[in-house]
Amino acid sequence: MELGITVKSEYAFRILLSIGGCGNKLVSLADASRNMNVPKEFAEKIVLQLRRAGIVKAKRGRSGGYELAKSASQITAYDIVTAVDDVNKIIKCEQDFCGCEDRESCVIKNVVWNKLQRCIKEVLTSVTLQDLLNACGREG
Repeated sequence: MELGITVKSEYAFRILLSIGGCGNKLVSLADASRNMNVPKEFAEKIVLQLRRAGIVKAKRGRSGGYELAKSASQITAYDIVTAVDDVNKIIKCEQDFCGCEDRESCVIKNVVWNKLQRCIKEVLTSVTLQDLLNACGREG
């Protein structure tokens, strides 16, 4: 079993740190991806998903860009991860839970998995984008 935030979720966090760290200033996708070292092709897909989830909004035009759709203190890490990814990908199990040959191992994994899922959701809902901005020393 492997634990961790997926690359896609990490890129979403990076993009939002860039957008949220600029206060009320609009941020271009090119700037956000370059400043946070996110490949542009990933950034485009991720920002689209963040828009659909109501986390960012776009302003078109020559001086357009992206801004947060709501305050950074109202956007949780759970909102971000579920906008671009499947929370279940945070814990990667190499075996199919229903296909375990060893019943005891399967039961153990399922019990542990269920507790981990609850803990992960609890942590992700308790951390806001504002918390991350504060930890990075950004404005927000």
